[in-house]
Amino acid sequence: IGLVAALMFSVVMLWASSEPRWLVGGVMLVLAGALGGFLCFNRPPASVFMGDSGSYFVGLLMACMTVVGTFYENDGSRHVILAPLCILAVPLYDFCSVLVIRLREGRSPFHPDKKHFSHRLVDLGLRPRNAVRTIHLATLMTGIGAVLLYQVPGWSGTALVLALIICILAVIAIIETAGRRRNNGRSE
Repeated sequence: IGLVAALMFSVVMLWASSEPRWLVGGVMLVLAGALGGFLCFNRPPASVFMGDSGSYFVGLLMACMTVVGTFYENDGSRHVILAPLCILAVPLYDFCSVLVIRLREGRSPFHPDKKHFSHRLVDLGLRPRNAVRTIHLATLMTGIGAVLLYQVPGWSGTALVLALIICILAVIAIIETAGRRRNNGRSE
């Protein structure tokens, strides 16, 4: 997901914005290259694992570069400031849904478990590789929405792009809910 998000951020910074932001776009491309190289060694059987510290570093770098890039156009297009939310819509969905699941079960939100989006897709019957591909495609779709924000004028076009992203997340939630109900009915 970090690779897809870094590539989408670099597309936004280097191509979609009115003036290329070379520093942010370049750092995101370097991050994408590093993550791509890491993924070569992370295929089963994995010989390298990123772990929490690696994930935290990727998140910190993306957050800092998002702030540096500002995602604000000088031509008055204030709606493009929503681009980072579009690119990171799927990870934010995962974060929020895991938080709700853990709180509903009466556990600490900081307690690790197998309730993340990828694990839930595997529980629904997808193979791990297909679950990861599904998440990558969903992240790519929402990232394309971020690029579209730079192509639409004003808030009316922004509302359409945001509606598209909300629909993508709603489809994900519906598939998860329907799959869980079907699996719960089989176990009873």
